[in-house]
Amino acid sequence: MAREQLIYQILSISKSCRSITDIANRLYLSQPYVSKEIHQAEVKYHTKLLHRKPLPIKLTRAGEVILESLEKQLELQNQLLIDLAPFRDNSASYIKIATNQPWTTLYGDIIYKYLHKKFPSINFELTEVTTDLVEQKLLTREIDLFAGKNLNNDKIVSNKTFTNRFYFLIPATSSLYSKTNYMRILTKRDLTKFNNQNFVSLTDDSFFQKLVDHMLIDNNVNQGKVLKVDNHVVGTNAAAQGAGIFVTGYDFAEKWIGKKPFNLVEIPTTLLNFDIAVSYHYKASTLIKEIAKSLEALEEAYGKKLGII
Repeated sequence: MAREQLIYQILSISKSCRSITDIANRLYLSQPYVSKEIHQAEVKYHTKLLHRKPLPIKLTRAGEVILESLEKQLELQNQLLIDLAPFRDNSASYIKIATNQPWTTLYGDIIYKYLHKKFPSINFELTEVTTDLVEQKLLTREIDLFAGKNLNNDKIVSNKTFTNRFYFLIPATSSLYSKTNYMRILTKRDLTKFNNQNFVSLTDDSFFQKLVDHMLIDNNVNQGKVLKVDNHVVGTNAAAQGAGIFVTGYDFAEKWIGKKPFNLVEIPTTLLNFDIAVSYHYKASTLIKEIAKSLEALEEAYGKKLGII
């Protein structure tokens, strides 16, 4: 099943990739390895699965059929494990919850403590999953719940809890830094001043970074990306210490207030919209739905702490 799962991931993620190299980067695999797996799958199924040229790559009709079939196959396999859970030793069963990066790293202990108090007999598995991979993991029942970006899929229930706010963290090393205007709200006119500034960026596989890039490109802002990092914590820390401008959340920047000189410029949701939700498969059990409600309450409390709701 491991190989089928990998082929499913490759075919699924190819829909939002430009090349085989992009697929490899998103899955943290080498390009030759991904090419080999695609070739072996094409030999196995006696048909071409991907149009490699011209770019961007595109699934063939056969590739779409196999992707749909693999999704059903993996869902059935994971559904069997779910159905058997009541008959297994409790210590072997886990409710699998994924979050956007870096929420589990920062708040995993709080999430577990809160859920354990409400569901003391349940075991939990907490992981971090990028937004572009989480949809397929929910569809195949590889994970039970996702706390993070709102998802739009007919087979996934996403209950929105709040719309997150983000800020440009502008270090004192930037020409845009103001000694007197510490926190302010961005205007479209202000945005043009960001052109050709040094930026800290998330890595290319980040869905959130794609949103940021589109916002800046749409407003004719060119980023001088001097550093790429794999999560918001590292990016915020680097930016606060002068590496460049970074788009971050208030809770990530809060620890640097009073320690390093920087500005926080709030980005209106009309420019950068990121709805937060709790998501699960539409066939989820009553227990999963009950846990989802608890996660929604926890997310809402988080939003209130940030002053968002």
